[in-house]
Amino acid sequence: MGVQLLEGDLLDIFRIPERYNNPTGGIYQVVQTKKTETNAKKNLILINDGKYHVKALLRNKAAEAAQQAELERGDVFKVLNAECAVIKEKKKFVLLVDEIEIVSRGLDLFNNATEFVDAYLGEHMNELVTLTDNGAVASEAASAAASATSSMTSKMAPTSTSNIPAPQPRSVPKAKSNNGSSQNSRPIFAIEQISPYQNNWTIKARVSFKGDLKKWQNNRGEGHILNVNLLDSSGEIRATAFNDNAIKFNEILQEGKAYFVSKARVQPAKPQFSNLKHPYELSLERDCVVEECMNEDANDVPEMHFNFIKLNDVNNVEKNTAIDVVGILKSVGPHFELAAKSGKKFDRRDVEIVDDSGACISLGLWGEQAIKFNLPEGSVVALKGVRVTDFNGKSLSMGNTSSLFANPDIQEAYTLKGWYDANASNTTFKALKTESGGGADTSKFIADRTTIARAIESNLGRSEKGDYFSVKAAVSFLKVDNFAYPACLNEGCQKKVIMQSDGTWRCEKCDMNHPHPKYRYMLTISIMDQTGQIWLTLFNDQAEQLVGVSANELTELKENNNQAFVALTQKVQMNEYDFRIRAREDNYNNETRIRYTVANLHDLRWKAEADFLAAELLKAL
Repeated sequence: MGVQLLEGDLLDIFRIPERYNNPTGGIYQVVQTKKTETNAKKNLILINDGKYHVKALLRNKAAEAAQQAELERGDVFKVLNAECAVIKEKKKFVLLVDEIEIVSRGLDLFNNATEFVDAYLGEHMNELVTLTDNGAVASEAASAAASATSSMTSKMAPTSTSNIPAPQPRSVPKAKSNNGSSQNSRPIFAIEQISPYQNNWTIKARVSFKGDLKKWQNNRGEGHILNVNLLDSSGEIRATAFNDNAIKFNEILQEGKAYFVSKARVQPAKPQFSNLKHPYELSLERDCVVEECMNEDANDVPEMHFNFIKLNDVNNVEKNTAIDVVGILKSVGPHFELAAKSGKKFDRRDVEIVDDSGACISLGLWGEQAIKFNLPEGSVVALKGVRVTDFNGKSLSMGNTSSLFANPDIQEAYTLKGWYDANASNTTFKALKTESGGGADTSKFIADRTTIARAIESNLGRSEKGDYFSVKAAVSFLKVDNFAYPACLNEGCQKKVIMQSDGTWRCEKCDMNHPHPKYRYMLTISIMDQTGQIWLTLFNDQAEQLVGVSANELTELKENNNQAFVALTQKVQMNEYDFRIRAREDNYNNETRIRYTVANLHDLRWKAEADFLAAELLKAL
């Protein structure tokens, strides 16, 4: 016989006097568990009865049983001994559980959309049982709830953004009075506390980054998008607005200013589109309230927050990773234009920065920043969210969510400037970016090339293990309708994940659900040389090297900015590369054919090409 929950019982406990005075015998399922910080033997958890959910504090024997059994999400238990508590002026309800009997383990949740008892009774206070002195026991529950709720809820997957318990505001600087303004005496939450499990919150934060108002276009229509980062002393969170709201908040929000923000929708973060660590992000919609912090109200909001690494450590960072660095401007290159095959032009400028690790690295600036850049050499620059690139060595590139701060008022900047003024003249800086050129290995690679026609005529790929060959060819076409697939987030797993009805993505191999996928390339392109044409498949690393952005980033462009998507994909076309190709027989629909995949590719090294041709000419003389 299957497990049967007592649906509606958790609400009845706080509505019916008999259940309130004797809340035992109920069978409930665990939604989430969390040890309190004040007492490791007590556990604050969320439980549901299949219809409603409520917070429960496990004490005494119940806490010991939960720890011994390693109680977790999906487990079902029966309450043997408990009492009720109403806290926070009858707005919070907790079941204090002293003894349990575990009924079943490891089940899926019977209902992912249960209603929160606090929310229901908050709107139906007339149904609340007449409280006895037992209600005074709430102080213990209140203490545990206040210390554990925020860290518990930050790890929970959302089921309903309106029904989950809210943590109490953390001790952060409160808004001060401002000539009778509404900014006085409001409860302020720390950004690190923000989750979908509370409705009434306000944060006081500074706009640490504001992107340009961008236009997007796809098959569903067109509109605008605005991205900003909000910062307080506890951390940063991304906020996004679309269409009319994007235009509205673009006029309101200014980078560097502080604001009170409330009534924004909280949703799981999309780490593929952001370099912030917060598990959630904000959606600035019609009902969102944004009010500028006036005068001294903004003084306790930090100006900026960095996690600096030394420049010589950039070599150990994977490409496309967003990092923070601080350096001295060593040289400033001229502004120039890059032209895509589509004819669209991109403004670019390269500068070099150094630091006290003795490293020198190139930084690429784009757009208006490249045109207007006028800092003198010797200036301190702090870079936040700058992207690591890897072409002939590591370099840095300013991206859509990167910020550059000139001569920032931070201790790291003063320390580095003092070191540079004292030591730059006798320091030899080592460049992380290397210049390409000729060499024995490169010459051999060029000499081993074949042509597309010769590879086909030689039946390369018919051997048991397949064959490898190299060609110099141009990209003639990219198939962009289906260039990537949603993959598992777990390291080492590249399996495709399937979207579930609750919005999560399931990996059958890992037997787990993820809040979002990580897109991986499976890109099909056509290449051609002077002798013929073939179709190639590029997997994630090779495709990312060719396109220049991750599959996540290209997917976002396709969904939100079709013009930029087309420009980027067209930019790749008709460019020549060195391709190392694997040819192997493949059976498809009972038809045998040769399938070509890219093992690796390189940009043409023009000096090496010229040196090779010169050497061949000398041999012929």
